[in-house]
Amino acid sequence: MSDEVMRIGVDTGGTFTDLILANATGDIVATHKLLSTPDDPGRAVVDGIEALLAEVGADHQPHVVHGSTVATNALLEGKVARAALITTTGFEDVLRIARQNRPSLFALVPQKPAPVIDRGRTVGIKQRTGPEGQTISPMDPASVSEAVETLAGLRLESIAICLLHSYANPDDERRVARAVRERFGDAVHLTVSHELLPEWREYERTSTCAINAAVAPRMNGYVQRLAARLGPDRLSIMASHAGTLAVEEVGDQPVRTILSGPAGGALGALAVARSLGHERIITFDMGGTSTDVALLDGEPGLTTEGEAAGMPVRLPMVDLHTVGAGGGSMAWVDDGGALRVGPESCGADPGPACYGRQAGDLVPAVTDAHAVLGNLPRDIKLAGRMDLEVAAAESAVDNIAHKLGLGRIETAEGILAVAESTMARAIRKVSLERGHDPSEYAMVSFGGAGGLHACRLAEALGMSRIIVPAHAGLLSAVGMLTAARSLTFSIAVVRTLDDATCEAARRPGVLASQILPEAAASLEKQALAWFSRYGVPETDRGRRWQADLRYHGQSFEITVDLDNTDPIASFESEHERLYGYNPEGRAIEVVTLRETASGAAGTINFPEIQTPQTAAGPAILRDRSSTLLVREGWRASTSAEGHTMLTRMNGAAS
Repeated sequence: MSDEVMRIGVDTGGTFTDLILANATGDIVATHKLLSTPDDPGRAVVDGIEALLAEVGADHQPHVVHGSTVATNALLEGKVARAALITTTGFEDVLRIARQNRPSLFALVPQKPAPVIDRGRTVGIKQRTGPEGQTISPMDPASVSEAVETLAGLRLESIAICLLHSYANPDDERRVARAVRERFGDAVHLTVSHELLPEWREYERTSTCAINAAVAPRMNGYVQRLAARLGPDRLSIMASHAGTLAVEEVGDQPVRTILSGPAGGALGALAVARSLGHERIITFDMGGTSTDVALLDGEPGLTTEGEAAGMPVRLPMVDLHTVGAGGGSMAWVDDGGALRVGPESCGADPGPACYGRQAGDLVPAVTDAHAVLGNLPRDIKLAGRMDLEVAAAESAVDNIAHKLGLGRIETAEGILAVAESTMARAIRKVSLERGHDPSEYAMVSFGGAGGLHACRLAEALGMSRIIVPAHAGLLSAVGMLTAARSLTFSIAVVRTLDDATCEAARRPGVLASQILPEAAASLEKQALAWFSRYGVPETDRGRRWQADLRYHGQSFEITVDLDNTDPIASFESEHERLYGYNPEGRAIEVVTLRETASGAAGTINFPEIQTPQTAAGPAILRDRSSTLLVREGWRASTSAEGHTMLTRMNGAAS
């Protein structure tokens, strides 16, 4: 095996860092799992890579595809950069005004997330551009100079520039960016909205740019340090849209990595499901800190309406839902005497009580409840190395049981029930609440803790098929090795289609090439430059055209494909499925045109490692990275590659 063609997928989670090593043909050669190092996530990455290479006797650094939580954690922990925002005078409060919708409709005191850029570091400049790109008020050079000098005294790490309607005419933004670069040089990171997100909706565009500015210095420093250790040409970063980015792209636009790890999990789940003949799946990824769920119908579904820490991110990302329920989620009793689980996690340090690393009063986590109930074999090695400290888990659960006035077993069962209720709500959110019956889908359960809950969740949701992949505890890292380098380019168009144009647009490819040729040409130019910049061979170049459509007067859009389908019919069908109707006689508008450029996708093969087996529940099946709890009424069939298919038999308990 040549060292030059090996690839390593690395997924850094809140509790564990997972690594997969594959050879040139995509065969999995070795795996490794170790505790994450929250104080310096890169340390666990490098240690894990060195351990893998030592295991196979390799001397040279292979290519690494890395899923990182650095940007996400910076937002969640409030450890963001000291950033500033330059905007059009009169729009300095866009981030605080936001939208009128709120996540908790019946809350007496609605809570909005605090903007990542303080009002005191927001400055306006005198200029006004209209929605068609016309100049309403010319930019005042004096106000630009004044704004730049004001920011010069604020000890900034990052600056975002987001002027009104700059997606339609970016000339003023370019001039402001030039003035900032002349004044600050490379001392601050610069985010310019027409470069990051040339689309309309001022709040969403400003929020996306502000988040990028807030996380850029920390993420950039992390990636650069890692690249210095591994080599910049041998490192790619997994992005939220289920593609990979080069180091320099992440340095410019780190907000694209907000859902880095979960995107890899979606790809891995889909690859395994397809190999077993399933296209329609619901993914259930339960790690140490959180659970991610998604509904996939043959491909990773993307959305441009995602969020990060409660704030909108308008860039494409895998459409999933995350809840704070993982193996490390801590159980506690609230002021009303009710048992609660999460969202706070004990993470990798100290970890659940059964890791044997907690000090003082022991606090139980979900994993401790499993240890108490015997769902984890006593001789198991956590992450392949750590002993299971059952006595510590029992002591931790007893601390909560005493407050509840319950026994140890009842309390442990209650902890699992509360956690599973949270996870079931998450799955309903991506399925039933969007018009999908979960019983028509197969659940793909992965993550280190997923197999312990899969059967009970499936029963609660009326599902009868579960797939637990080989290396389930490492599947996000597996999925990263299947990702293609890709990037989506977009342009705002906002054009109403008359009857004749709408009829013509029903033919595949016509909307981009004939109805919006100037916009399409602009995107094609960007895509070709991207292909050239990263040396993507012509034979590997992939292009995908999409558009955001809506009915005239609506404030929401639906993204449809333009290449091989009738986009108008696709829009009408999806609109009726989502909202139950299609308005008669209402004109259709094109809001945004998109082109996704991509290189060749990676391949991954699960080698045959065992003789196919079957087992009827109740049973416990385990491998090095996860444990599967097969409940009574379920039958497990494990393939030669190590994938386990669970089928619910008639009369299964629920």
